[in-house]
Amino acid sequence: MSSEQNEIRNLREKIQAAKKSSSTDDLTNTPKPIGKIMKVVVEIVAAMAVGLGIGILVDNYFETRPLFIIIFFLLGSAAGILNVFRVAKSLQNN
Repeated sequence: MSSEQNEIRNLREKIQAAKKSSSTDDLTNTPKPIGKIMKVVVEIVAAMAVGLGIGILVDNYFETRPLFIIIFFLLGSAAGILNVFRVAKSLQNN
């Protein structure tokens, strides 16, 4: 019994030492500035690409080139800008 208790005590001491050595202050989950910038860029580019893709598909279907490409590109751009504002606001709150 005493050897098991010693092993448990040693294990607890090792766990406490590991917890102290890896403090949570050093491992914060705040994103780095380059990550924030990349997130904003990806948000706007993805929205524009989706809008452009939908515009191309609709124009090919109705054979009305470039009407819907322009319309959906502008809608995608507006959606991307809205997403950028939302991301910026959430990053500002954090």
